[in-house]
Amino acid sequence: MKIIFDYCFIFVQEIWSLCLEMSPYLLLGMLVSGLIFVFIDSSIIHKQIGDKDYISILKSTLFGIPLPLCSCGVIPVAATLRESGASKGSTVSFLVSTPQTGVDSIFLTYGMLGPVFALFRPLAALFSGVFSGIVINNLDEDEHHHLPDRETKEEEDHSLIVRLKHGFNYGFISLPADIIVPLIQGIVVAAGISVFIPPDLIANHFASNIYLQYSMMLAISIPIYVCATASIPIAVALMVKGISPGAAFVFLMAGPATNASSIAVIKNILGKQTLYYYLGLIGVTAVIFGVLLDLIILMIPPIAPSILHHHDHSGSLRVILTILFIMVLANAYFSRFRKGDEVLVGDSIGSGDSLQYLEMTVEGMTCGHCKESVENVVNSFSGVEEASVDLTSGKVIMTGIDIEIELIKEKIISRGFSIK
Repeated sequence: MKIIFDYCFIFVQEIWSLCLEMSPYLLLGMLVSGLIFVFIDSSIIHKQIGDKDYISILKSTLFGIPLPLCSCGVIPVAATLRESGASKGSTVSFLVSTPQTGVDSIFLTYGMLGPVFALFRPLAALFSGVFSGIVINNLDEDEHHHLPDRETKEEEDHSLIVRLKHGFNYGFISLPADIIVPLIQGIVVAAGISVFIPPDLIANHFASNIYLQYSMMLAISIPIYVCATASIPIAVALMVKGISPGAAFVFLMAGPATNASSIAVIKNILGKQTLYYYLGLIGVTAVIFGVLLDLIILMIPPIAPSILHHHDHSGSLRVILTILFIMVLANAYFSRFRKGDEVLVGDSIGSGDSLQYLEMTVEGMTCGHCKESVENVVNSFSGVEEASVDLTSGKVIMTGIDIEIELIKEKIISRGFSIK
């Protein structure tokens, strides 16, 4: 019994140590993400990447790298870009580069893995995005199927204070709510690897074959859901146990870029052939950059993840930031899983004298970006007066006059979702 208690205590200590290491970088990343969210107009992005040329591919990759979108959250954004006129190559470039990194994960990569990883990660995302887009544009047919343009509601001009408030709301509430589940899973898995896997297990069985390490990391990465931020503590724990930095980098590249659910949606948006190219390109570029990173590390002084040094993070500022970080995560967890607010009253399906009440269930929403995408679609139709989207149940409730429900369904499906 005592040994179980000891392991549990060490496990909790490891989780606390990871939170101490991560908190300042993630909080800074959340702040920068919120500012990007309110000060970069998405309509500008749509206008820049429609042509089937190298410049559009480069632009879509550069636009995607700083955005804090996971492999699920990037899907509705990519579908919107595609519908707005982006080429297949530009769309794939965005899909490849965006989930691999983001401002929050870049800060955390620097804090936990050091400057080499922090610089190498966005450069790998840039190259893999551009290379994938060029390959798709040259090998895959590109046919657009646009929906008719609809009348959209005018957006209100907001003051700087209001925009900053929206940015803080996104950075410290919406964004953490999107990554809370994989982030907690990543911290728990990383702590479990550190505590429960014997130090010599990987060294004895995999250290002699570096290519087996690459293959193992790639096979693990493709089906699981892990965001760019959550993948970092797992990569650190794997390196502690003997995985090479390059093999860990394969996980950092391929893990955030793919998962089982996003694979199915990409097939629906871009087609089966493009999906096969997409998976192949991610696998090839991840292994190439893993090998390259191992070669680079052989030529520079030995480096190790910062967490391996067991720095003393017991200072009061670090503890305060960690407590604040935990409070942000706790609020994100409860905001994600509490039921949606009751914003509409009346029968679920029916009509009054002039006002319609319509309800439907959308399947495939996994994060706040998915919810926002559905809300934007519904609210873009002039007949809709008010709309409520609940992420947990998938329920969408609309009120309005002469609501074009079939066109709304068609446009939601074009975003990669399905209607129950």
